[in-house]
Amino acid sequence: DHAASTPLTPVALEAMLPFLKGPGANPSSVHPLGLAAREAIEKARVQVAALVHADPAEVIFTSGATEANNLALRGVVAANGIKRAVVSNIEHPSVNETFAALGRQGLEVNAAAPEAIAGLSSGAGLVSCLWVNNEVGTVQPIEAIVSALGTLKPRPLFHVDAVQAAVATPIDFRKSGVDLMTLSAHKIGGPQGVGALIVRRGVKIEPIVYGGGQEFGRRSGTENGVGIVGFGAAAEALRTRLTADREHYLNLGVELERGLAESDLGIRRLALGETSPHIVALEWPGAEADFVVLLLGREGVMISAGSACHAGNRETSQVLRALGLSDQRARSIFRVSFGPDSIAADVERLISSLKKIARQAKSRN
Repeated sequence: DHAASTPLTPVALEAMLPFLKGPGANPSSVHPLGLAAREAIEKARVQVAALVHADPAEVIFTSGATEANNLALRGVVAANGIKRAVVSNIEHPSVNETFAALGRQGLEVNAAAPEAIAGLSSGAGLVSCLWVNNEVGTVQPIEAIVSALGTLKPRPLFHVDAVQAAVATPIDFRKSGVDLMTLSAHKIGGPQGVGALIVRRGVKIEPIVYGGGQEFGRRSGTENGVGIVGFGAAAEALRTRLTADREHYLNLGVELERGLAESDLGIRRLALGETSPHIVALEWPGAEADFVVLLLGREGVMISAGSACHAGNRETSQVLRALGLSDQRARSIFRVSFGPDSIAADVERLISSLKKIARQAKSRN
């Protein structure tokens, strides 16, 4: 279940340990310990920027991708007097719920399928579309959207949630035409509790947290130095192995599909067009995905389902509904996601565990 959170990589842990052991210092302090903490944060800023080919001065560290998405959307709406926004209909809740709150405050928000966004964007001040969907791994046409938005006068600001894209997709923020981009540390082998918003130079953004003026005055509060250092180390490590990781995930996906075909369980890969290789959405007709997730967990295999339980009530995933799946079919979808430490034996264990679940179900019937 790497798409939910990755293990902390050894290189990130090694970078963090000196700061965990102390002595601790506030990076805003001007004594030697404070200056050392500031130097470590600025090194990490360079490392995160390098991963996506951004300028270090464009990197704002936050408590995670959720805060980064809130800062991006709330911040540019407030700073630029935006009255209307367009958003894709397959976003992460941190984008959907932020737009819902802004809608209650008077912002006109229009949702559309990613391929239809550009057609609705004339007169909008902000457009938001995630790059790789976190539930099913679909890759959105970011380049085509940028091109279409470039023909509009005035051109809307464009925000992209790139949390999952950064895992296995080469990103060049400088050339992308994107104005705001969200990243998360714990999806790439860094620690939980730290993320980043990349803001293109010249884009006006209002803070949503006020105080001491840290992070270029855009995100106040003493920085999570330990987490930021781990984020930087993980970003640097990923930058050096991104191509190899992508090939590794492609190979694991092939092994998974082959194994499932040979298993005769009736499980198939969801046909979704272009997807990121680290996320594989599977469909098991007639099965309850939440139950499959539970039983696999007992076997030591961790995956996720395409639906969620909230306060005991079953709720079909908005993403799967947007893809045109019925509620019944959506309940049979689950997600397998690979990490750099995933190996062929893990795929074999998943398939053998699925076979065991099928045998148990058959014996009960």
